Amino acid sequence: MLQTIREHTQGWIAGTIISIIILSFALWGIHSYFTSGGANNIVAIVNGVDISKEQLTMAYERMRRQMQTQYGSAALKEDNSLKSRALKGIVEVEVLKQASISQGFRISDQQVDNYLQSMPEFQIDNQFSLDKFQEILSSTMLSISEFLNIIRTGLLIDQPRLGTMLTSFSLPDETSDTIALVDQERNIDYLSIPMQYFLSQPVTIAPERIEAYYNEHQSEFMTPEQVNIEYVELSLKDLYSRFSPTDTMLKNFYNENINSYTQPTAWKLSSILIAVPANPSTVDWQSAQAKMSKVIESLNKGGDFQAMARQHSQVSIPAGMLVLNQVPADLQKATASLTTSGQLSEPIRTVQGIVLLKADDIREPKIEPFDQVKDKVREAYVRQHAEEKFAEMRDQLADLTYANPTSLQTAANDMGLVIKSSELFTKDKPGKDISQYKKIRDAAFGNEVLNLQNNSDVIQINPETVVVIRDKSHLTSKLLPLADISKQISEKLKAQESDAKAERFAEELQAQLDKGGDAAKLVAEHNFKWVSLGYVGRYSNKVDSAIMDTAFRLPHPAANKTVYGVTRMPGGYAVVALHGVKDGSLDDKKLSVFSEQVQNSMGFLEYSLYKDAQINKAKIKISG
Repeated sequence: MLQTIREHTQGWIAGTIISIIILSFALWGIHSYFTSGGANNIVAIVNGVDISKEQLTMAYERMRRQMQTQYGSAALKEDNSLKSRALKGIVEVEVLKQASISQGFRISDQQVDNYLQSMPEFQIDNQFSLDKFQEILSSTMLSISEFLNIIRTGLLIDQPRLGTMLTSFSLPDETSDTIALVDQERNIDYLSIPMQYFLSQPVTIAPERIEAYYNEHQSEFMTPEQVNIEYVELSLKDLYSRFSPTDTMLKNFYNENINSYTQPTAWKLSSILIAVPANPSTVDWQSAQAKMSKVIESLNKGGDFQAMARQHSQVSIPAGMLVLNQVPADLQKATASLTTSGQLSEPIRTVQGIVLLKADDIREPKIEPFDQVKDKVREAYVRQHAEEKFAEMRDQLADLTYANPTSLQTAANDMGLVIKSSELFTKDKPGKDISQYKKIRDAAFGNEVLNLQNNSDVIQINPETVVVIRDKSHLTSKLLPLADISKQISEKLKAQESDAKAERFAEELQAQLDKGGDAAKLVAEHNFKWVSLGYVGRYSNKVDSAIMDTAFRLPHPAANKTVYGVTRMPGGYAVVALHGVKDGSLDDKKLSVFSEQVQNSMGFLEYSLYKDAQINKAKIKISG
């Protein structure tokens, strides 16, 4: 709880109570909630409402695509719970929707329309754009009615959520208690008891103990399973040498791809910006437009553009000659309309304000002569044809190794490839050769290659290299002889015994201190020393977190008394002494900030409890 409060004090959490972002809501897959499904393919029933297999499949697919976009394909292989998460999301939306309706909440068509038009995803220059809406909507494979239903459901669910969170409050005592706890300081001393101190003392481990440990923990002393593989490798770079184009072939390629060898139009730009404040009103835009009109009028009468620019703001445009994609995106269309040096653009409305551009200089497109770019043409020609050959040979490799699953020789002979071999490697430890790739190790220890002794599928190591592997030899895991690891076991048992001694010493010292005895002599005998931290806050990083955690769990000491505790630390133990506690102090600034954070925390907690209650009382049946 304290950590949660602390995290909330680090930033503005009121942002968590804004309206649901409907667009991401749709892309995540909840829209499938509105799709009808067959009655015979029910995956769940929520208070009598069916959720079909088709709905789940669509929700799962959209969630899978989103994860693949964000984290790559590897994340999908590691996340086996994706389908259950998709189903949980659909069920939760259905429960919360039904709860809102049963409590009398409703959303009008006008509310849906207003929300849609206010979504920044569909706006251009702060105005709703039907074209942008249709463009984005087409990429989600949603109909307009489905999307509007998503908005309606989202707003419906939001009403009790916002109602709960925006009406939460904190009492003065709650805020004061929070400040007292979060900003509390404690007067701490600690004594480190390193295990190494006891480890350096003579310890004899009997052979019987070593043998007993060996027999009870044989799984710890097994050699790792190892394999080595043989493989054929197809590399794009190796195919480059197969192509030696003539000058005629290169000239034809040059003419077919002339745009690649043409210097594009470039502009040198100056700008004048009539800025508007953040979240500008209609009046702000009108004022900016009026100022820009005066600027243009002055320029049309012969005014100096650079002098005008110094009187106003300017947008951030790189210096020098710029091709179109180097110009800020919101200025590219206006830049493309400038065809002569000295020409002014039309006023451009941007998020910063209204911008006027001037073309100080224009460089016309220029075709680079063949003789000057011949080397570049050759490189592009060879790469293009090598890539085409690479794709063709990849398919050929897949066919040959699949048709001849017990050998790589046929593929090697037919394709002119060399069969290579790796060193022995384990599944979990990368080697220095091809076994450094996890894909290779996973395939080598997979059922198809290891147990069935077949060729692997084509494995893509990187965009320019693929391989097919098969196991060459396999060393099973075996138990190491006791004689080989007797010393290792002895050292481990010595470490355990030294750790136990350190723990007993710490506990005995604490017991003496708790009884009020003077343990200074015992501490001095071992050359241990108390370290004084003084008063420190609970989030101090002056010392190991284990000491801080222990110190802040100890009860408040009585006046002129000390309480003690023992904690484990990396490499040993520590005795912690707590001499005093000072609660966090209250001032007007803290009161205001903490009051809001406590209020928001309570609102978030109340809504979480509301949501859990609705889900718990709902009649939910998940089909097997």
